[in-house]
Amino acid sequence: MESQLSFICIRQHTFFDQKYVLQLLSTKITLSQIGKDPKYIIELDLNYTISWQLNQMKQLTSFSIIWNNMEKQFQSSHEDLFKLRQIIRNRIMYSSVSQLYKPMHQLGEGNFDEVYLCIDMINGSSYEIKCLAKNQFEDSITRIHNEISCLINIRSDYVQNLHEVFNGENTVYLIQEYLEGANLYELIMNVALDKTQILIIMKQLITAVRDIHSSNIMHRDIKPTNIVFKNKDSLEGLKLTEFDLAVPINPSQDLRVCGTPGYAAPEKFKDSYNEKVDLFSIGCIFFKLQSQYLFPGKTSNEILRLNKICNIDLKILQLYKLTPEEIDLLKNLLEIDPEKRISAETALSHPYFQSDITHNDEQQLAKKKSIQGPTPGERSNKPLQKEINEIEKYPDELQVDHESPHISAIPNFKVLKKDSQIPTNQTIRKSSKLKKSETQEYAQLNFNKSRFQARNSVQQTIV
Repeated sequence: MESQLSFICIRQHTFFDQKYVLQLLSTKITLSQIGKDPKYIIELDLNYTISWQLNQMKQLTSFSIIWNNMEKQFQSSHEDLFKLRQIIRNRIMYSSVSQLYKPMHQLGEGNFDEVYLCIDMINGSSYEIKCLAKNQFEDSITRIHNEISCLINIRSDYVQNLHEVFNGENTVYLIQEYLEGANLYELIMNVALDKTQILIIMKQLITAVRDIHSSNIMHRDIKPTNIVFKNKDSLEGLKLTEFDLAVPINPSQDLRVCGTPGYAAPEKFKDSYNEKVDLFSIGCIFFKLQSQYLFPGKTSNEILRLNKICNIDLKILQLYKLTPEEIDLLKNLLEIDPEKRISAETALSHPYFQSDITHNDEQQLAKKKSIQGPTPGERSNKPLQKEINEIEKYPDELQVDHESPHISAIPNFKVLKKDSQIPTNQTIRKSSKLKKSETQEYAQLNFNKSRFQARNSVQQTIV
């Protein structure tokens, strides 16, 4: 088996130091004394963990493994260790996230995670750290590993990149690409987008879905809050995020009903479905960008009811003066029969993307790609208040597990948060007040008084 990397490590002992040859192979790392068989074998698997140590100069000095319930530390040069860390990232868990990243402030919050801005202690680069509790469900670890597996198998410039994965006592930390811009929901609520800007958004979004489907992954929860822009005040750099419900495309697998009311394909409420559900969700977003919500309702349950019935009337689009190309693409995306629904690859060749809009000169197109986005103050309160008020009018009708453990209360993250002195007065990308209308796995949930007790896997649906 050919070695991808090889260098000398030093393991310190009480009376003498021992040299080891580290060999990085395709599926494992071996550590051998010179001229001998491997003494330590580290499988490159997410069930195994390596920790890294830095010196005061912010350089890597060593790594550690747990072997027979004891910590074994190996020293080497920063250059060799850094190269090893880069090559094996996302193939094995790292530990001691606070040794390598400094959390700054909260960026967002969903049903089952919190997201913080963090700084790489070695090079000062900015990343997002997504914190996932291990005790949300009985199968939380399986779900987290599935999300990681999906992300590392996707190759796309339009999907938020996974940089590294860290394992804590109660939390798994995903170090991801930092996205400075607004999400699409915030953009819709603050900016009047013209036809060219909508086209720019749609082309990037469909390209993202084409890429994930080409990687044999379906997202299953595409909605405006899961679409975030890389840069401030720019429509370029659209990124599809939040792959916690993503799964490999497998026609034989039994898929549960999941997603967000208002963006779920009708076949999700039946026996089986495939990756075409993502195209229907895009159709719902395209409809909203052009006119209004496809399934309007005052409560999550009302939206869900309309979504399930899925009685789509496109005549209302006459009020918005859509072009024939726009209407035809909408019809293809919102096709009830998934077998007849357009694929992402075919959608990119649709006449809508070849229309006169795309023939603007480069200077004019560049202007369209730049937008005056919402200010931080506007983003956190004003545009969301109407929806928050509507949600809070009907709290009893929302099928949400209010007793699910909240990630910030998990001890391991509280230590990290306290030690790193994270400011709490910063702008949050996703308002925590919107959790009631966030992703649901439509289920009858038995609430438990214990706030931190793991709950059963969601299987039974309410639809």
